[in-house]
Amino acid sequence: MNRYLLPTGDTSESSDAPRVPIENAVGIYRIGNGTYTVVAETADEILDLGVKDATVSRKTAGQPPVELAPTSRGISVRNHGSTNPLTLRTNIKEQQLRIGESATVTDDCFIQVGISVELQATVEAGTDSVSVSELEAKLDESGVSPAAHARILANNLRNASQSSVTEVRKVIGELGTFVAEHPVNDDEYAQVRSDIEQITTRLESKARGLHNTDTLDAEWQQDIDLLSDRIERLYVRP
Repeated sequence: MNRYLLPTGDTSESSDAPRVPIENAVGIYRIGNGTYTVVAETADEILDLGVKDATVSRKTAGQPPVELAPTSRGISVRNHGSTNPLTLRTNIKEQQLRIGESATVTDDCFIQVGISVELQATVEAGTDSVSVSELEAKLDESGVSPAAHARILANNLRNASQSSVTEVRKVIGELGTFVAEHPVNDDEYAQVRSDIEQITTRLESKARGLHNTDTLDAEWQQDIDLLSDRIERLYVRP
């Protein structure tokens, strides 16, 4: 099971804001340096989420006001000390968490922290790639939503970037078709289509060039990860 957190496109200053894996407890808080920067703190690092809000609470006695942690069912969200109630919103319901309260997220959920910061918590059932035929079968059998379809393809793209150039070209082609067939009334849509076209052109050039390789380097993988995140942000919204 994969669990991660990222700012939504509406509140993030940058579409390159980090995708934060929730493998252990992750604290959310505002840095007290006058910039109102909101960060996510993992066991290994502190990540700038690319959002600012003076109403997000700071740490108290070393404890973050908001904490997300992995559970067997998904993600636990706890309000340790946020003076503004946390608002959790899914496709089914909306609820508020006051200090001391917690809830478990088992699917896509949008978490409002402070007045203007909204974060997206996502739970993925597995890490394996899904073939086109398997995906079509899932769509036929259970009516998988475009959001779920987009997430599966984005995950396939991340996995492919660790595999081979051939696999990435294959998945990029599938993504290009999906995005073209599922337009979204959002400024980000045109940018995503442009990014897919640019990466497709670069991949074709790489495959034909004198310095072609079977695998992608770290810079390529970062570009692929950013595109995958943008696709998920575009389609996985309330």
